[in-house]
Amino acid sequence: MEIKLPYIPGLTEEFDNLYQFLNRKYPLMQVNHRIAGEEFSLFSVKEIDLLLDELIEKGPEHQDVKDERLPYWAELWPSALALARFVLEHPEQVRNREVLEIGCGLGLAGLAAGKIGAEVLETDYQEDALRLAALNWFVNLQRFPQTALLDWRNPQIDRRFAVILASDVAYERRHFWPLALAFETLLQPGGRILLSEPNRPIARDFFNILREEGFFLERREMKIPFEDRQTTVSVYEITRDEIHKK
Repeated sequence: MEIKLPYIPGLTEEFDNLYQFLNRKYPLMQVNHRIAGEEFSLFSVKEIDLLLDELIEKGPEHQDVKDERLPYWAELWPSALALARFVLEHPEQVRNREVLEIGCGLGLAGLAAGKIGAEVLETDYQEDALRLAALNWFVNLQRFPQTALLDWRNPQIDRRFAVILASDVAYERRHFWPLALAFETLLQPGGRILLSEPNRPIARDFFNILREEGFFLERREMKIPFEDRQTTVSVYEITRDEIHKK
């Protein structure tokens, strides 16, 4: 794979080390995407089965297996494309603001925010997801993002953010209450959550929890071209009810 990059002392060497490290573990592929008029070139893992095999080889008693840490982070999903598009089409939501992306995976939504002037912290609970997100930031923005390991079931970050980005996070019922509590912990007063979700029936319970916890949800649907078909994704703007009572 030929990768054309500018030479930036220190950063280019760091990129090369990251790329070689990941590509030895599981070969990478690079695909171009045009989103809301902007060009992105994204690395993802070429053979997801290699990650599944790696997980299985850890054995049934390993914490990663018990916790079902499946490699969702390693590939691009329609919800990430939808959230990135929403961010680019509504730059006033993120520009010059402190933004947190949770479960960042390839880092696309945060990358879109960074492209239009947000201060972004990319987080995931998998170290290799943060490495992959860093590759994608460097290729597209010629800089690395701020990154941190974060498990939203126990979000140990002593900061609050004006905007939280989350794509396709409401897929397991066991995570719903911890995720709602993480939103309460990590969101600044007056802040908003931008969340994309591919209309899974199970996610309705999560949105009901958010409403019970005092959040207000505004939903928009997007048609996203993905793997030769159109996929419908909902993007939610989520705020505290207090904003709407003023």
